[in-house]
Amino acid sequence: MCLLGRRRCCDHWRRLAYAAAQSDRSEARATLLQAVAEKIFFAGEHVAGPLIQTCGGATLSGESVARRGVALLATK
Repeated sequence: MCLLGRRRCCDHWRRLAYAAAQSDRSEARATLLQAVAEKIFFAGEHVAGPLIQTCGGATLSGESVARRGVALLATK
């Protein structure tokens, strides 16, 4: 049974891993690291570099994005 109707829940190899990327779409993480119109930033375990799929990675990613946002606001 798929939870929330999402395909990833039924994927044998991912088994509910939130940060799992399709093998042909792993480059999407690099895209998520780019700010959208200098207003929207993505952070979390899915873009945590070598700490993907960890709480520590999510924390460090959030702190990094917060610093980027603060630096952006300081220039305006």
